[in-house]
Amino acid sequence: MQTLGKAIKSSVSKVIVIGGGIGGLTLARACLDANIEVEIYEKRQLDAMLSGAGGIFIQRNAIRVYQLLWLGKIYQRFYEQGGKILKGGFSSKDGTPLYINSPKFAGEEDLGICLSRGELQQILYEALPYGIVHTGMTFEKFEETEDGVRVYFQDGSTTAGDILVGADGLYSQVRASLSGQERLESPVYSGMCCWRGFFNGSSVPLDKEYSWMEFWGRGNRFGYFDVGGGQFSFYAFNNSEQGGNDDLVGGFLNALKLIFSDYAEPVPSILKVLESGSIYRDDIFDRQPLGNSWGKGRVTLIGDAAHPVQPNLGQGGCMSIEDAFELVKLLTKGASSDQVVLLLRQFESSRSKRVTRVFTTSRQVGQLGQTNSVIGCLIRNWIYKLTPTWLADLQFRWLFDYQPSWK
Repeated sequence: MQTLGKAIKSSVSKVIVIGGGIGGLTLARACLDANIEVEIYEKRQLDAMLSGAGGIFIQRNAIRVYQLLWLGKIYQRFYEQGGKILKGGFSSKDGTPLYINSPKFAGEEDLGICLSRGELQQILYEALPYGIVHTGMTFEKFEETEDGVRVYFQDGSTTAGDILVGADGLYSQVRASLSGQERLESPVYSGMCCWRGFFNGSSVPLDKEYSWMEFWGRGNRFGYFDVGGGQFSFYAFNNSEQGGNDDLVGGFLNALKLIFSDYAEPVPSILKVLESGSIYRDDIFDRQPLGNSWGKGRVTLIGDAAHPVQPNLGQGGCMSIEDAFELVKLLTKGASSDQVVLLLRQFESSRSKRVTRVFTTSRQVGQLGQTNSVIGCLIRNWIYKLTPTWLADLQFRWLFDYQPSWK
């Protein structure tokens, strides 16, 4: 495992992070590996922070980061507890394969790991020493000092550091504060909602050839993936009005059965084993990319706080992980205090092109999968079936070109 040399002097001595999600926790571990003091402040209580709806893809590009952090211990735990991303792809709702890929297209034995969000959060939290994460702390505002940043919380407490990183998600209060807003303007509604949850795969006729699969219908999609230990996560998208309520049709499970009643196996069998109380529904949003500059002064953003994307590529969390590593890597340059601001803008500019491409591609895949017209679905399926696999692979292969390194 590649490690960071202890002799390297970082540009900052202390980083303040707002947000205890995947990006914030990964950033904290990277800071510790770089001998940088770090504090995380999370508005949720610990039990809520260590939970989450459904599963998450940590794909090969992001997995490579964890090979470098904490002597590879996080990486090892992921592979001990999660499900490998192997062969999978898109099928029509009648089960006809449209596009299937395998790890070979990226030159790998697997494309990463899938875990439940709660399990992921637990692993990342346990990779940090006690006292790094402060829960139940709601960010209020910040002010820049002569040589750093002071952060204020709603309970009246404060803290200070050399830089402030907003890793606080779609509704980032750090991002709002940067632009002088009390809260951010509403994000962009995608036109679709998503249900998530888990099921035990032992009684479901899943094709063992695939570790994941997504079925495309007309204005809706249904997918599942292996999260390890015989458990699977499912997700289901449907074109819908914002703020929809399933109570009108008898709850989440009844809504799913009504929408996906004509899908081929294994979808009907998955629906039979789902428990209504463990299903979560939310609307899907994103925001237009910020361009080359995300922050100001000694404040920057990572992950969904800077560039939220629709979950059509399974790359939202992966971009947060890449952000976290690349930011800390730049901070190890040993620049003077006066150059810290330039380093933060350099970080933002260096990440802009890649995250914008993920944003654009994710929207494109979502539009294809959620096509609502009969003719549109026929054309979509026809194009995918006739396109050679090697050519279709080009749509996604670039995602795995990212090769993190401390050097």
